[in-house]
Amino acid sequence: MSGGSEHVDSPGMPSRRKFGIALGAAALTPMLWENAVAEVRESGTVSTEIIHALLDAQGTRGIYDDPDRLEELRHALTDKIRQHIRLRDFPVPDDVGPLPVFNR
Repeated sequence: MSGGSEHVDSPGMPSRRKFGIALGAAALTPMLWENAVAEVRESGTVSTEIIHALLDAQGTRGIYDDPDRLEELRHALTDKIRQHIRLRDFPVPDDVGPLPVFNR
C-alpha cells in the first residue's frame, strides 16, 4: 500500500468527477430554462443554442443531432414554454388558497 493515496471506486457509486459534473448540470439547468423563457418572451421562440445547452447539460444530444428532430424539439419546447408563461402570468387573487388540502 502506498499510504492511503489510492482511490478505489465502490461498485455502483459515481466517481467524484462524475458527481461534480452531475451537480454542475443540476445547478445549470434552471438558469438555462430561465434563459429559454426569457427568449420566448422576447422573440417568440427558443434558439437552437439554448436547446443545445439544455441537451448538453442532461448528457448526450442523442436523436436531436439530426436537424429535423432538433427543429421538432424547438417547436415543442417553444409551445411548452408559452404554456408555462400563460400559467405563470394567470392572475390569482391573494385571498385564493391552494386547491389541494391534505388533512391528517
